[in-house]
Amino acid sequence: MDKDAKYVYIPDQDGNDVKFEVVIYFEIEKLKGQYIVATPADDETDEAYAFKIFKDGDGSEIFIALEDDDEEFEMVLETYNTLMDEDGLIEE
Repeated sequence: MDKDAKYVYIPDQDGNDVKFEVVIYFEIEKLKGQYIVATPADDETDEAYAFKIFKDGDGSEIFIALEDDDEEFEMVLETYNTLMDEDGLIEE
């Protein structure tokens, strides 16, 4: 994935591409994974979603939404909060 991409298209449950605005892209070495946090581009919402990026056999990217009740999600959330705080993007 282009680390500077502003938007990605991720299929929903019905196979329709949904445009998401990328809030942040990062890698977590401990999990050997690439992740984005993104919000739906066409909705006025404060909700953000965490996705893990996989590559399939032909090199295409697949975005898998993380469930908010697993250990991987907790590590992604912690990393996101740390990075956003370091960049001064989180208001306290």
